[in-house]
Amino acid sequence: MSDLVTLNVGGKVYTTSRSTLTRFPDSMLGTMFSTAIPVKKDSQGHYFIDRDGKTFRHILNFLRTSHLDLPDNYKEIKLLKREADFYQIEPLIEAVQQKEAEIMAVGQNAMMNISLDQKVQTVHFT
Repeated sequence: MSDLVTLNVGGKVYTTSRSTLTRFPDSMLGTMFSTAIPVKKDSQGHYFIDRDGKTFRHILNFLRTSHLDLPDNYKEIKLLKREADFYQIEPLIEAVQQKEAEIMAVGQNAMMNISLDQKVQTVHFT
């Protein structure tokens, strides 16, 4: 299957299809895998991208599904934002910005339980 592509991203190896990588033609990956631009390869012949390999998992999943699915309490949103910007995947950049706004909104709200006259009262702060 010539449509399969193996990538080495920062030392992590991923295998996917060329159609997944070119899903957004204006992105860096879309350009990289749909034109004759020379691409670096590692010693095993995998396409080499000198970026964060762990974070690329989320980039690749977005390319596959067009959804940004992050684990609960994901702590590396700024890194993901930089990586999305590097790969120039505009829908992903927008999804990351939306997720970042949601995280900020949650972080700005607080709740406190107060015990008054043996009754627990919940107070919300924004």
